[in-house]
Amino acid sequence: MLRKILLALVALVGTVVAGFAIFVAARQNLRYDPPAPAISASTDPAVIARGRYIVRELANCASCHGDPTRMAEATAGETPLSGGFVWNIPPGAIYARNITPDSGTGLGRVSDGAIARAIRYGVGPDGRALLPFMEVQGLSDEDLVAVVSYLRTQPAVSNPVPPNHFTLLGKIVKATVLAKPVGPSETPPKATPHGPTVENGRYLVEHVANCWACHTQRNMATGALVGPRFGGATGFDATPERSWSPPNITSDPETGRLGSLTEDAFVDRFRAEPLLPHSPMPWQAFQRLSDDDLRAMYRYLKTVPAVHRDVGPPVVDVKK
Repeated sequence: MLRKILLALVALVGTVVAGFAIFVAARQNLRYDPPAPAISASTDPAVIARGRYIVRELANCASCHGDPTRMAEATAGETPLSGGFVWNIPPGAIYARNITPDSGTGLGRVSDGAIARAIRYGVGPDGRALLPFMEVQGLSDEDLVAVVSYLRTQPAVSNPVPPNHFTLLGKIVKATVLAKPVGPSETPPKATPHGPTVENGRYLVEHVANCWACHTQRNMATGALVGPRFGGATGFDATPERSWSPPNITSDPETGRLGSLTEDAFVDRFRAEPLLPHSPMPWQAFQRLSDDDLRAMYRYLKTVPAVHRDVGPPVVDVKK
């Protein structure tokens, strides 16, 4: 009797495992078809200049999509956006795509609407969900036009980028928590806010510069936010030799960077040179932000609820 029970349990477990394996395999290439935004690239120099400001400074797209062999050029803001950077993380090897207008390996054959759909709704030209690494779904309609317009002006670079390689964990995550594409959390504005206002600051902090994306604790396997927003994070951009901890940037008087930082000091800090070599914070790009945008970001961050959380020193080097 005991032998029969054990055999039945083994068979049950085997059936469940096999069923789950089939479920995971069947959900690796799901297709989605959200409507492409009615976006067309502009040749207006002012629109292209705004696109450059977003791509090169505010969103700092080059930190991921830039040529990894020429990242020193990012200081000047002209690193080719030819992709190839790889994240070796628990879900697998994830590669940043070539977003230059090259027709063979980049966006040359991708329509303006399809590029806009990828940015806003997280769906690639082939209909598959993109991993939610590019968290600018909330760009205004105006800024979406500006970004597409700027990307169209870039020199085409032929650079075949390998496909993503998922581990078993990555395939499970892709089939479950990341099965659906991630769209905007709220209806994006049609017009872009401007000036040193809380409204503009909220737009920049939450949807363009995405300060929360690094300054909030994440689950490193799924990318989900698991800590208080803007309350700092540990283990960011971690390697066996070094681990960064983006600080708490709320107004908590004891643990928050904005607890005692004045608006002028905040602006001055962004104008200064980086204090820590190789910091993942894109200081060189943020140095070129306008005074109005920096003041807007400060004023919005001062409205964020204070979080009492000390994440420790900003960088920890492992001694061998």
